[in-house]
Amino acid sequence: MQQIINVLIKNKNLVVFVFLLIFSTFFFKNQSFYHETKLNSFRTSLSGKVFYLNSLFKEYFSLKKQNEALINENKKLKEIILNKESVDDLNSKEKFKFEIINAKIIKNNIKSSRNFIILNKGKSDGVEVEMGVISSNGIVGIVNSVSENYSNIISVLNRDLSINAKHKISNAFGSLNWNGIKPERLQLFDIASINNLNIGDTIVTGGMSTYFPEDILIGTIADYEIIKENGYYKIEIDLSNSIGNLNTVYIINNKHKDEIKVIE
Repeated sequence: MQQIINVLIKNKNLVVFVFLLIFSTFFFKNQSFYHETKLNSFRTSLSGKVFYLNSLFKEYFSLKKQNEALINENKKLKEIILNKESVDDLNSKEKFKFEIINAKIIKNNIKSSRNFIILNKGKSDGVEVEMGVISSNGIVGIVNSVSENYSNIISVLNRDLSINAKHKISNAFGSLNWNGIKPERLQLFDIASINNLNIGDTIVTGGMSTYFPEDILIGTIADYEIIKENGYYKIEIDLSNSIGNLNTVYIINNKHKDEIKVIE
């Protein structure tokens, strides 16, 4: 609705013109053929502008529907990827281990050392505590608390959050944290120096928790050094997500998480 108001404000001159033209039409209605011809010309010009404005309104609502459709389609594709199922199995949803709940961010912060995100989905939508949250570009955070219609997400940009991650090439596992300094840079620890690393190597989720499936993108290696005291790497990771610019995210429901917790 705000965009419609913005369009009207942007075209305020056209609105005034329409009013004046209607007034002049009545005034000159019974005047000369010359005036009638001029009015017809104005009417033609006006009709073009009105139809153009109308097309903008229709395009806005059409794009909104298309965007919602794309989000839902992306959700289905995410489910297929997370479950490594074929397109032929799309209708057998009960076989999926992971389900996706799409959500919109209504509050986000990256300026603190302990950041949280608020989403517009809650218990009524199937959201539960300890569900992982991702975007199209990688990890976002973990559900920290939920109300009936909203959920609070502990962001990857939170010093208290630790995520199981791995070096994709070597499959070496480590612990991913944020030092609270740069929002585009995370730190990875506990990978032994016997593993060969290179700048630009991909870091993904390790799959050793119920939060995230394996191989969800985290980022790439920006820098690394060996800690002499213990022989492990300290690795700087360029985060694949721009957390501060996110709008739509996907909440991951691991339908087997309760069963896994029972036997842990």
